[in-house]
Amino acid sequence: MRPNRRAALATARHAYWLRRQRTQIFGSAELFGEPAWDILLDLYIAHAEGKPVSVSSACIGSASPATTGLRWLAVLTEHGLIAREADANDHRRIMVQLTECGVMAMERFLMLAQERP
Repeated sequence: MRPNRRAALATARHAYWLRRQRTQIFGSAELFGEPAWDILLDLYIAHAEGKPVSVSSACIGSASPATTGLRWLAVLTEHGLIAREADANDHRRIMVQLTECGVMAMERFLMLAQERP
């Protein structure tokens, strides 16, 4: 993995961790709900680690109710940031992943986040 991608992955992991900590400290996920961003962070980390993500896992990663996670997965798909496909091993399961456009956008953002003024 290239150094700038390694740094982007570290930034994504840290951002996702901070979001979970914020919820624990303030005691309510409802105060800071950004399910689409949580899904994108989760899928970027999975992409960088080469791990598959099911729709149900992505909904859990959204830190919101499953219906909210599903709705945001549909929006992210419509925007061309994620793609869905049937699991090759279990056709009952649907897998999600960032598209090339999604990966590029996440890396562009995460690299910007590293350039703190």
